[in-house]
Amino acid sequence: MTDLFSIGLSGIRAYKQALSTVSSNIGNAENPNYVRRDLRLSELSTTSAINPYFIHQINFAGVDIDGVARSSDPFLEANVRLTGAALYGAETRARWIENTETALADTEHGVGARLAKLFAMGEELAGSPFSNILRNQFINDIDAAVSAINRTANDLANVSDQLISSAEQEVAAFNAALDHLATTNLALRVAADGTPKQAALLDQRDTALAVLSERMDVTISFGDKGIANITYDGQSLVDIGDVNSLSVLAGPDDSIGLVANAVNLTAPSRGSLAAMVSSAATTIERRTELDDLAVQFAADINGWQAAGETDGGGAGPPLLDAVGGAATMAMLTEDPADLALAAPGGPANGNMANLPTLRGPAGVEQTWTNIIGAQAIATAAAQSENAAAATQHQAARDARDRLSSVDLDREAADLLRFQEAYNASARVIQVARETMQSILAIF
Repeated sequence: MTDLFSIGLSGIRAYKQALSTVSSNIGNAENPNYVRRDLRLSELSTTSAINPYFIHQINFAGVDIDGVARSSDPFLEANVRLTGAALYGAETRARWIENTETALADTEHGVGARLAKLFAMGEELAGSPFSNILRNQFINDIDAAVSAINRTANDLANVSDQLISSAEQEVAAFNAALDHLATTNLALRVAADGTPKQAALLDQRDTALAVLSERMDVTISFGDKGIANITYDGQSLVDIGDVNSLSVLAGPDDSIGLVANAVNLTAPSRGSLAAMVSSAATTIERRTELDDLAVQFAADINGWQAAGETDGGGAGPPLLDAVGGAATMAMLTEDPADLALAAPGGPANGNMANLPTLRGPAGVEQTWTNIIGAQAIATAAAQSENAAAATQHQAARDARDRLSSVDLDREAADLLRFQEAYNASARVIQVARETMQSILAIF
């Protein structure tokens, strides 16, 4: 009779915890960081020896709880982290490459349009070299081109500054995940196997690993009790509970570097930080090309001026100064009388007629077209990479979610099944009690 009581009691305990596990699954159905739990149950049996022959006997004593198991596959999780890093990096790079393209502002008010308008006005001025209106407009068009170059250079510099600021924010999130992982590691060391607490800690560990992997291609190694240690470029970042944080090192050219343990790290190849490092390099390249364009534009205009003669018969003075690059490029004079429109000893529009020669294949307009073309190719490549990475990551998530996510239909079925099992266990205890009362009533 006592066997009936013990069997019923073991069932009530087991199915109560099973119902609690199902409830936890249902309550976290929308939690993307939650991995479905299963309560592992097994048959509870005992063995004994009966005298005088010491015959071993197996007694079935109900159901035993073997612990809570997470529906997780380490290979599927690793694939999700890998594709997630590729996607997060591709999204980040596409966003910043598009910001750089926006800063170049190849619109009707951009550098290319201003240069085209300047040369068109030069051709018009060549037909009326004594028109003060056209001369003033030509000066204004040069100034507008300079302003467009200044504005573009400043916008590109702002993109560089924003990249550094965003990289610092990403590193702060990375360091917070390192701290969280270290704390979780210490808790995992003392958590009992198969307990809900251990399952929750493993969820927290995987969340921290996802944050770290999305930012850079760290190396993850797993130890006893599910503890995760992190290294990168030979530097230990998390060793159980010890943390070595990252920091951003901004170069004098606004390049982005990473430092850990006072050591300059190799640039990562995946994740958002990798994308920011490469995007910063792309922006620096565009800024350098724009500086070269400013120098070329100043040299072309000043060279054209030097080849001509002003109305007063003097040599044409320099109009532009680009010694400090595109950001500080400025006009040296805005006096229309300083324009050297005439050819020395020649017609009044002789030098003005030579201005279109600056529009050749090696001219400043073609240089600008090359800059815009290179940026357009980089933007298209980033967008294509982003689309491909999104497809790969979705496939990896689908494969993992088929195992790890909560299916409410399945949970509803389990809820009914465990409720019936709980009721059956309670009925066993009730039958045992009624049988015991009937036996005692005989006496």
